[in-house]
Amino acid sequence: MKKFKSDNMADKYTDMIYRIAIKILRNDEDCKDIIQDLFVHHMAYVEKNKGFNDEEHEKYWIIRVTTNLCYNQLKKASNKNLPLNIENVKESYFNENDIILLDGIKRLPEKYRKVFELFYVSGFKLSEISKILNIRESTAKMRLKRARDKYKEIMKDGGE
Repeated sequence: MKKFKSDNMADKYTDMIYRIAIKILRNDEDCKDIIQDLFVHHMAYVEKNKGFNDEEHEKYWIIRVTTNLCYNQLKKASNKNLPLNIENVKESYFNENDIILLDGIKRLPEKYRKVFELFYVSGFKLSEISKILNIRESTAKMRLKRARDKYKEIMKDGGE
């Protein structure tokens, strides 16, 4: 079977990679690092495996590796107790609905926003969130409930 070799991976996938990374990391600088790391991984994979089976295989691989790199970055950040920063989101990469949702998240009080982002955006379990934020699991669960309630209020009011 002939292997597929991507023509210009950077032009094709940079926006997609950034959108995945910013939804997980919430920090523009970290996203740029992820993009660079992914290009290095991509070149190594192509060299080792002589390319991909097809364009769909390449796209799936990019999504999976981007996600893994982002979660690894989050784990490093959680070990250093670095806060997630939703304020650095480049809104030009999102559609109008995404911007409304992000604005609603930004309006949550910080202690609720962190739990909300870690649970819904980054996909962490409550037990993991409690370790990342150094709080009890019951506290994380209560903050998530309150964050949901506040988020519903914000969105009900139209984000105003």
